[in-house]
Amino acid sequence: MGLLSRIFGRQEKSTGTNAFWLDLLSTKNSTAGVRVTSTSAMQVSAVWACITVRSEDIAKLPVHLYRRRKDGGKERAVKHPAYRLLLEQPNPRNTAFEFKQIMQMQCDLHGNAYAVKEIDARGQVVALWPLDSTKVQILTFNDGRELFYRVTMEKGRQVTVPGEDMLHVRGNSLDGVTGLSPISWQRETIGHAMAAEKYGAAFFGNSAQPNGALVLPTKISPEAAERLRADWKQRFQGPENAHNLAIFDGGMEWKQIGMNNADAQFIETRKYQNSEIWRIFRIPPHKVGDLDRATFSNIEMQSIEYVQDCLMSIFARWQQALSRDLLLEEERGEFFFEFMPDALLKGDIKSRYEAYAVGLMNGWLSDNDIRDKENMNRVEGGDQYFRPLNLSPLDAPAAAPEPAPKPPAKRKETKHA
Repeated sequence: MGLLSRIFGRQEKSTGTNAFWLDLLSTKNSTAGVRVTSTSAMQVSAVWACITVRSEDIAKLPVHLYRRRKDGGKERAVKHPAYRLLLEQPNPRNTAFEFKQIMQMQCDLHGNAYAVKEIDARGQVVALWPLDSTKVQILTFNDGRELFYRVTMEKGRQVTVPGEDMLHVRGNSLDGVTGLSPISWQRETIGHAMAAEKYGAAFFGNSAQPNGALVLPTKISPEAAERLRADWKQRFQGPENAHNLAIFDGGMEWKQIGMNNADAQFIETRKYQNSEIWRIFRIPPHKVGDLDRATFSNIEMQSIEYVQDCLMSIFARWQQALSRDLLLEEERGEFFFEFMPDALLKGDIKSRYEAYAVGLMNGWLSDNDIRDKENMNRVEGGDQYFRPLNLSPLDAPAAAPEPAPKPPAKRKETKHA
């Protein structure tokens, strides 16, 4: 029985029960009194937004396999078996977008993302099958220089996968073997946000504080109070009774109950905890829908900083892991993977066209280079590069200045009698 058959047996169906218990047992209560797991953390809107933004931004970008040319350039290795894995479809079940998003979410939640490699008779990787990170245990042999992966399947069945048969993308790591889970290491911050959200839900769900009160000058019986409450609801509750005129008699009056300082502080706490979670995942506020301090002029710069300071490191993790695990040892000096972040760095159309004009006029962009970046069809003769006529090498002798043109001869004026 082959490796994939032993892992993905046709007679078994995974229900995720093992993943739930492994996640539950490996996580402790936070000081705020709530248990923080990857599942419960995702119920916090700020955590969900950050992980969704990062995983979708990674998933939507193409990953190309390139071959280094002898002249120092590069070309897409479209004939290599691994070229289509991350660009089109890594396995018959998942699209390239789905696969990259699954892997990045696993890495953001658990610190590690795993995929079993399907290898053909020539030793080439022809498919990648993602795994639930909570079901994988890393085993080290030979003083940590050799890795094996123990995968727990349904009903406790375990399969050992050699390191050469696994694609492993790590997050931050202390030992270079296992990635660190952001959810576990930031348990207190996320637990505080979960506790505040739970408190708010209970507060509004139980209607602990009414919006107002009917104040009577004398004490009334519980039966009279209940009749008064029912009559008030009938007359004024619901959108169809909004703004109805209320008439008070017998000394009765309405007293509005506003938000006190404690409630206002609760709202500020929620905002602060959200910003703490954004900081964990290095997400600018506008990417997760907070536009309180966003302006037209700073959003573009924040988006560029997000790509440079957050996504570029993720690109490097992916690219190097793909080259290590999907390429043969003799191929790694010639082939390499590369993300294409151009779509995230595009400015407005005016800025792009001005930049293209500079590149075209200075000879480092051709018509077809520009059309490729704008997802337009190439044109015949569009691969030619131009440069201004007044440019020359620095070591070339200066051209003699052209003589100034002679002024035209003055015409003699004739006087007429």
